[in-house]
Amino acid sequence: MINLQILGIGCRRSKALKDNVLEALKRYPLNVTLEEITEVDELMKFDISSTPALLINGKVVVENDVLSVEEIRELLERCGAREQNTLRLKNILVPTDFSESSKCAFIYAQALAAEVEASIKVVHMYQPEFDEGNPFVDEPLATFERSRRESLREFVEENAPLDGGHVLAAVRIDQEVVLGFPSEAIVELSRSGKFDLVVMGTTGEAGFLGRVLRQVSTQVSQQAKCPVLFVPRGVTHRSYRNVLFAAKYQPGEDAILRWITKWTVFFSANLHLVHVLDSRENGFNRETIEIERLFQRNGQRVEVASVKNESVVEGLNQYAREKKIDLVVLTALQRRFYERFFHRSVTKRLLINSKLPLLVVPTS
Repeated sequence: MINLQILGIGCRRSKALKDNVLEALKRYPLNVTLEEITEVDELMKFDISSTPALLINGKVVVENDVLSVEEIRELLERCGAREQNTLRLKNILVPTDFSESSKCAFIYAQALAAEVEASIKVVHMYQPEFDEGNPFVDEPLATFERSRRESLREFVEENAPLDGGHVLAAVRIDQEVVLGFPSEAIVELSRSGKFDLVVMGTTGEAGFLGRVLRQVSTQVSQQAKCPVLFVPRGVTHRSYRNVLFAAKYQPGEDAILRWITKWTVFFSANLHLVHVLDSRENGFNRETIEIERLFQRNGQRVEVASVKNESVVEGLNQYAREKKIDLVVLTALQRRFYERFFHRSVTKRLLINSKLPLLVVPTS
């Protein structure tokens, strides 16, 4: 949303500036709010020396002048481009099963939310066991739900972050208990348009993340309509300085690359584009070169590197250690590649799975 303010005293020049702004908006429509301020007492609150003046998002772009329609259109176009390249991280969804892993993800999400000024919604999904021979299902279900709500309340209170002994009041935390299958419920919430990011643990215990880890991680990462950040147990949030993206370009990823650019620019992070070479390859392939060009078109500075290793996963693991990577990014299109990170046989020996958060970006 772009906020436009026209400051003037209702004179001919002020009216001309307003007319030009309205005409420019017809030629370059944007999601804007337009406010005209003419009261002298209100005008004195602004840091201007004369009128008419035009402010965009609170910043004075011109005063004592009437910009042409084309000049205003160019200003709006630049603002629109900045809006499109601005990462939105205002609402974070955190599923929990009350396990140590979901506790870690919740604490991680709160630190991230404090950094980006976002709010959090903690959601517990449950599947009660029904006794088909018991016709009085409603009463025990209601009792069970109340118990879950109480457990969720205690979970949130016990794991609220502390700052100098005080709970971080800046982070708004809502909570909800949802009846349903965990993976389906998480995907549905991600598609509601209410959340910009899902943060969840990579391992669970007795709860749902432990019972259906592979199903949940795969289904959520493939079907969610917002990015999903998987947080390994024991990992605490730190500001992202080095982000690794695996060079596995596929058609249709252009929009995804633009989103990754927004993420790295937002956090002022260095982007590492890494291609793992096996014994048959001697240099960067076409995919790596093309993906580098796409990042550069988006205005992203990127460090391109290659690693010699017969295993893609272990090659990225090696690079992550050497370059002190803070975050690994994959796309939902990289399904087979992604599933290898969660394969039980390699989980214990992978730095990426045991030490680094993994961000999976959706295809649309």
